Amino acid sequence: MASELKTPGSTSPESQDGMAKLARTIRDKILIDEPVKEEGLIDQLERAAIEIDELLGSSLGPRGMNKIIVNPVGDIFVTSDGKVILKEMDVLHPIVTSLKKLAESMDKACGDGTKTAVIFASSLIKNAVRLIRAGVHPTIVIEGYEIAMQKTYEMLQYSIKQASEEDVRTTIMCSATGKGIERQQAEAVTDIVLKVISHLSEKQAGRLDLNRNVKILKKKGGPEIVAIEGLIMDENPAREDMPKSFQNPAVLITNYDLKIKSGYLNPQHNLKMDSVQTALLFEERKKQMCGEIARKIIDSGANVLFSEGDIDPYIETLLRDSNILAFKKLKMKDLEKLAEATGTTLMAQPDEIRPCDLGKADSIKLEKKNGENFVFITVKDRAIATILIWEPVKYGLDKVEEAVDDALNNAAFLGKNREIVNGGGAIEFELAHMVRLFAATQTGKRQLAVQAYAEALEKIPVVLARNMGMNEIDAMAQLRNSYARGVEARIDLSRKV
Repeated sequence: MASELKTPGSTSPESQDGMAKLARTIRDKILIDEPVKEEGLIDQLERAAIEIDELLGSSLGPRGMNKIIVNPVGDIFVTSDGKVILKEMDVLHPIVTSLKKLAESMDKACGDGTKTAVIFASSLIKNAVRLIRAGVHPTIVIEGYEIAMQKTYEMLQYSIKQASEEDVRTTIMCSATGKGIERQQAEAVTDIVLKVISHLSEKQAGRLDLNRNVKILKKKGGPEIVAIEGLIMDENPAREDMPKSFQNPAVLITNYDLKIKSGYLNPQHNLKMDSVQTALLFEERKKQMCGEIARKIIDSGANVLFSEGDIDPYIETLLRDSNILAFKKLKMKDLEKLAEATGTTLMAQPDEIRPCDLGKADSIKLEKKNGENFVFITVKDRAIATILIWEPVKYGLDKVEEAVDDALNNAAFLGKNREIVNGGGAIEFELAHMVRLFAATQTGKRQLAVQAYAEALEKIPVVLARNMGMNEIDAMAQLRNSYARGVEARIDLSRKV
């Protein structure tokens, strides 16, 4: 029988088909069909910048449009949040990847302004492409941009003002309304966020880690939004007839099963369930061991038990009889946050429980809201808070969550730095005007690059005016007229400059 010989470097037709499919998938994600030659590089840069600009530009501002994003695993997002749009985009184009990193850096630095930063950056790319096509060397463009950026920072200092309490409130509410929620909801979000940030700032000095200090829980129902100084958990008690509330409770947290397995009862495996008497003895021994476990918990003085593992029904009954509230099968991440909030030692082994292993809380209350059980754990002396959002539909729920997230980030940022500038495109317009005047002091082609930087700045108020349904040319003319008369002006919801 003849056999087919393959050379070491050969591949089967199946492997070749797989490689071809992989290459096709990568090309689709990169949005490049063929090798990019030198003359085609500029076209690729411009194309990517234009598409990102159009995608995010139309969603900028309180009247921006929502985007429907379907990520690679089929999840659907309806959002106008810049960081969500960019994060869920399944595109690997180098320019898109760079702009994503820019958005991530902006979000990490101040928690907001991702769309503004990306739109500005994409406008800089488009303007640079235009100059390169006109014969300006890329190094001249870069040099002009750097000079313009330094001058912009210098001039920005003259427009910064210290925010009053009313300014802080207005800024936070504007960040909430920017996500498209109603004014009444934005006011409720603002009140709650200010309360939460004030509490956290009192309990923790320095920069707040909102991911660690604030938990956002969202549920369908309501609409309603509440916040407490402590934690809210959507968990059911081990038994419905357990007590529902405690003042100054002692908290115990375990991460093992509170039940007896047959192997522990008969480690030698020499008993057979061949009679009713043996079965009764087995059950009696099991109850005795469960009673010992329950007695350790009861004698510790704990009022509330949170367990990652399961709890034997007999132990549940004994805990209920001793007026102890218990929860079982909880997530470890929730238990870790709870342990930090209450100062509890997370018990990893069923050893003796000492008083120092217990945590403290101001109160623990079990309530049923919208047909679901919630545990409200109030801890006023710790830097932790929870915001619970109820909305009837998922779309509205996501909108309010985005508004709360942006409001929290803005409030935390303003808590450490009260410096603000005028919004609604006003600061970008003002800086663009001054950079144009500065461009007149430059010579040669570098002047064109400085002017291009100013045009990119002015793109922000232009996009805001367009999304508000205003005539872009008229809006910009009114801004210039107001600026010439020394009157502060911006693009706002009234559609008047």
